Amino acid sequence: MAQLKKIPVSKVPDSEASPAQKVWGLDWSQHFPKTLTASITVDRITAQEAWPLVDKLFPEVYQRDDTAQRFAENGGADPKKRYYEALGDFFVFEDQAQKNRVMGLAVGTLLDWSSYNFRNIAVHPDYQNLGLYPLFFDYLATVMKAHGVRRIEGDVAPSNQHHLHVLNKMGCVVSSLGYSERWGVLLHMTRYLHEADREQCARLFSMTASSDIAGTQRSDRKK
Repeated sequence: MAQLKKIPVSKVPDSEASPAQKVWGLDWSQHFPKTLTASITVDRITAQEAWPLVDKLFPEVYQRDDTAQRFAENGGADPKKRYYEALGDFFVFEDQAQKNRVMGLAVGTLLDWSSYNFRNIAVHPDYQNLGLYPLFFDYLATVMKAHGVRRIEGDVAPSNQHHLHVLNKMGCVVSSLGYSERWGVLLHMTRYLHEADREQCARLFSMTASSDIAGTQRSDRKK
């Protein structure tokens, strides 16, 4: 299989700071690159660097024919690219032991003034089930909490039981349900970065708030 390589680009000028830096003062260059394991590193890249990696990596990860669309792709490809180029944060995973082989990509966007939308993570099948996803997610949560972010949110299909299991282990809870012609039915998952917010959500919406809170506290102590 051909090795994916990052395309070198110059440092983004301060005038083109990411939304996370503008809103939260989060300078990604202060936190990345980050070593996840003995050989795996993760670094933030630009959208222009990411597009060729998406075209190559996603079909290998999802093992599907992207020409077969179940749901409508309203708006077209160009506005979608412009959206991510303006608002997206792209993170690339590389295996240093395999000549910097690119084997994963994660994408996020600012959701609002207190929430971050973790939109997608794609890890090549050769590197799945090695704990890279939780390692990266926990590091991202630590960085964001330090900059005042209250929660990290994302969506997952109810049928994706493996992903749901992983998200639950990472401290995410179901916070809403949505459906559309674009994505079908999705569960909205939230990782609360402050205990008070998680407890408040449990009190408002759970019939078993006490046991829910106790359970999440036990899970936190095990980490």
